[in-house]
Amino acid sequence: MRSGLALTAGLLAGLWLDARRRTNRAERVHPPSGHFMSVGDTRLHYLDHGPADSGGPADGGATPMVFLHGNGTTADDWALSLLDKAARNRRCVCFDRPGHGYSEATPRRDAGPAAQAALLRAATRKLGLERPIIVGHSLAGAVALAWALDFPEEIGGLVILSAFTHPTPRLDFLPMMGPAIPAAGPLLSHTVLPPLDRLILPALMRRIFEPNPVPPSYDELPPDLLLRPTQLEAAAAQLAALIPGVAAMAPRYSEIRCPMAVVAGREDRIVDPHAHAVQLHNAVAGSTLHLLAETGHMPHHARPDAVMAAIERVERAMNTVPAHAAS
Repeated sequence: MRSGLALTAGLLAGLWLDARRRTNRAERVHPPSGHFMSVGDTRLHYLDHGPADSGGPADGGATPMVFLHGNGTTADDWALSLLDKAARNRRCVCFDRPGHGYSEATPRRDAGPAAQAALLRAATRKLGLERPIIVGHSLAGAVALAWALDFPEEIGGLVILSAFTHPTPRLDFLPMMGPAIPAAGPLLSHTVLPPLDRLILPALMRRIFEPNPVPPSYDELPPDLLLRPTQLEAAAAQLAALIPGVAAMAPRYSEIRCPMAVVAGREDRIVDPHAHAVQLHNAVAGSTLHLLAETGHMPHHARPDAVMAAIERVERAMNTVPAHAAS
């Protein structure tokens, strides 16, 4: 009995040390490439590209944009897709959402879409961006929608990509919530989960991108960077808060008045476009729906030109709606 416990303890200690070693190595290979700021007690990392002298249309500049990445990845997801195109004539800020990349995690009680939106809205105000277009992908689409609902006068437009927007049952979420289990979660995320996730990550990435290939540029993101224990825990907590969060928001979607484009791949294997994108479009008067053929969950990689066209459509619509009417 004692020998078995000692063996288990030794195995867990070895896995813990290996996770720490891999984390340190991944951070050396892929250090933060952006800027840091503090909002309250939370330190956020963000990329800031494009003309730096424009906070928005109020000072004669182009409409600024805020990009929010999906669960389990980082702001680099935008840098590896359409950020360069978007930032040619606009200021574009891409946040590492709380607990992801190099941003600090927030308390678990603040894992839901509304709390994330409030934090990132405060960060955006601190950066001087006025009425930005918010682009939210996957889970972050719910964060963008919460932002529009809770701070309507401060948002210029929305582009919602492959987002989970309605409380549909998802049994497949349960295994991914392990790191959010009180007490046991941190032990799992620092020991057994990183090597297990490392084994399944290639297959998971293929499924996320299907039917499109995983772009070679994604090799620039070390797997161990995405599998750091703190990021696993943050992603799990935010996933656990997602369905209750959208359940609270969905009855209010009709309140959204800013220009909005809803974009999804018809072949999305992760989020059913008919249960989410179509339903969201039907709920928001004046929104546009863009269902992309032969496209999966990552349209900003597979169809960046189509996503940019949706962004530009929202920007044009903003220019025809007085600010007081959009708020």
